[in-house]
Amino acid sequence: MRRDLTIPAPAPVWPAGYRLVPFATADLPALHDLLTLGYSLGGGRVATFEEWKAALLGDSDFDPALVFVVSDAQGAIVAVCQCWASAFVKDLVVHPSARRQGLGEALLHHVFAAFTARGADIVDLKVEIDNPTGARRLYERVGMKEVA
Repeated sequence: MRRDLTIPAPAPVWPAGYRLVPFATADLPALHDLLTLGYSLGGGRVATFEEWKAALLGDSDFDPALVFVVSDAQGAIVAVCQCWASAFVKDLVVHPSARRQGLGEALLHHVFAAFTARGADIVDLKVEIDNPTGARRLYERVGMKEVA
């Protein structure tokens, strides 16, 4: 799916009790756990921690400034959106306990602003056609369209 960044997106609205926090490599185990949980519920799988970490940090398209992490009021990581520098959303996961509150939408609006600031005209992502989490509806709601 693709979002045309020449069409302005709303500013992110963060739900009460949640905040965007800086990415830190110390958070990688918690991020891996969240991704593993998210993929187990939405289809797919994540490699073992060591394999995932090596692939992530070793990828030439990886930019730590494009790992957007959300924590709750207690400091627990409840959502992550990891993007490639090529204006691609690699992973977006919200913990089941924090879903349906607007975190995914806020993260995507933040991503759109980040890539717009970098001069990108579009941002892309892939989603499983049978993803049971409602991800496709979220992506459509924020203005993403199917591409061939």
